[in-house]
Amino acid sequence: MVALKHKTFTLYFSLMLFPTLAWTQSKDTLYLVNGTRVVGELQKMRLGRIEFDADGIGIIQAENKEVNSVHAQSHPFRIETIDRKEFQGNLKSSQSPGMVIMHSATETQEISVKGITALSAYGHTWRSRMNGYLGVGYTYTKSSDIGRLNLEGLARYTSSRGETQLDGNMILTSDGVRARRERENLTLGHQYSFSTLWITGGFLRYQRNLELGLQRRWQQALAIGRKFWISSNQHALVLTGIATNQERNLEGVESTNTEVILLLNYHLFSFEKPDITVSILETSFLSLTQQDRFRLDGDLNLSWEMISDFSVSLTFYHNYDSQSPATGESNIDIGFVGGLRYEF
Repeated sequence: MVALKHKTFTLYFSLMLFPTLAWTQSKDTLYLVNGTRVVGELQKMRLGRIEFDADGIGIIQAENKEVNSVHAQSHPFRIETIDRKEFQGNLKSSQSPGMVIMHSATETQEISVKGITALSAYGHTWRSRMNGYLGVGYTYTKSSDIGRLNLEGLARYTSSRGETQLDGNMILTSDGVRARRERENLTLGHQYSFSTLWITGGFLRYQRNLELGLQRRWQQALAIGRKFWISSNQHALVLTGIATNQERNLEGVESTNTEVILLLNYHLFSFEKPDITVSILETSFLSLTQQDRFRLDGDLNLSWEMISDFSVSLTFYHNYDSQSPATGESNIDIGFVGGLRYEF
C-alpha cells in the first residue's frame, strides 16, 4: 500500500513537473529567406531588425526583409504592430513567406514580419529581462596637457507592460594638476504602457554642469506621452509633464523651481552599409515659478555598429539656460564626444 502511494505521488509529481520542463526547454526558430534555419532564443525585434541568440554561435542580427518566418515560444513577448495593435503572447511560424502568426490568450492573427514594429521578451528571470550598453571614450593633447574621459551607460528592465531604465553619462577633465567632473547626468525612470500608443511614467534625475554654473540639480517628474510609429525602422515619442527641481549653484546658493516639460525622442535605423542608428532627444523646460526662465537639453547620437555588440558612438550635446544658476557663468554649453560602446 505504501509502495502504491509512493508510485502514485511520483507519477503525479512527474505530470505536474513535465509542462514546466517542456516550457523551459523549448527553443525558438528563425527561418531565413535563403533557406537557413537557426535555433536558439529570440531576444527582440526593433527598428526593422531582429536580434536572435543562436545556439553555439551567439547573438546574430538580421533585417526583417531577410526573415521568412519566426517560431518563438521560449518567453512571453510584448508585441507592437505598425497598425497600432498590441499583443501579449508568442509567435508561431507561418506557411506564407514573410509572415508570422501572433498568438495570445484571446486571439490569433497572421501578420507580416515587417509589420512588427517592436517585440520584447520579458522572460521568467530578472536576467532575461535586462539589456543595455556601456561606453567609454578618451582624448588627450600633449600641448595643453589636458585629458578628457567620457563615460556612458544604460541598463533597462522590461516587463509585460512596463520598462524601468537607469542611464547616465559623465565627462571628466584632467589638466595635469587636478581632475574636474565637468558634466554629469544620471536618470532613473519608469514608464507604463496603458495602451498601444500611450504611456505614463516618472523619473528621478541628477545633473551637474560647471559650464552653466550648476553644482547639482535634483529633478523629479511625472509625465504622459504618445508613441508614433512612422515606419518599421523609425519611431518617435512625444511626452509632457511637470517637474520640480532642487538646485545648488557654484556659489553654494540653493533654490527650488517647478517646470513644464515637453520632450521629443526620435529613432532611425539604417541597414545600408554602414549600419547606423540615429537618435535625437530634445527636451524643453518652461519655469512656472521663476519668471522668464527657459531651458533646453538636447542630444544627437549616431551609433555605427562595426561588429556584433560593439559600435562606435558619436554624440553632439547642447544645454541652454536663459538664467544660469550662478552669476557670471555662460548660459549655453555645447560639446561633442565619441567612444566605443558595448551592448549586452
